[in-house]
Amino acid sequence: MFINTLPIIFAFTHLFNPLETGIFLTSIFLLVYYNTPAVAKYWIQPQYKNVYFFLRAMWLGKASLVYAFWPFFVFVNAALFYVDYRVTNVTYTIASWKTVHLMLLLPIIWWTTSVWRCSVHSRYRLFSGAARTITVFMFLEYFLRFIISTKYPNTFFDCRLLIMEIGDCL
Repeated sequence: MFINTLPIIFAFTHLFNPLETGIFLTSIFLLVYYNTPAVAKYWIQPQYKNVYFFLRAMWLGKASLVYAFWPFFVFVNAALFYVDYRVTNVTYTIASWKTVHLMLLLPIIWWTTSVWRCSVHSRYRLFSGAARTITVFMFLEYFLRFIISTKYPNTFFDCRLLIMEIGDCL
């Protein structure tokens, strides 16, 4: 998260600087942390018959936060890293880059809902607040990627080689 977006925003635009970004992200963490409920003291992880019941338990907030947070966090960051890698090698156009982001949007909404509901099933309140904050940061990442693709496409995409999609780079 923020691997390519913040360096592009800092280097090629004057929207905000690193100090403002640090203050903003820290204040979001503090707001989310202080609104995070206390963790459940005596909670036992139930056993699930198959993947469907496990995903259902995550959606309903009856699974451990570790199982709700980490698998999808790794998956979505790997997918975003791969898409950015393909763009830097000029094998993806802006339209295909946006298509991958659109395909990941609904799973990110599901992930955010399950993390927020499962956050009471953690060891410490700090872990719950951090997991919730990272889900909010994912939406900020998507917003920055949208800004880059619409307002500043020349900073990330090689528009000289995208003859078919030249309208996206204007």
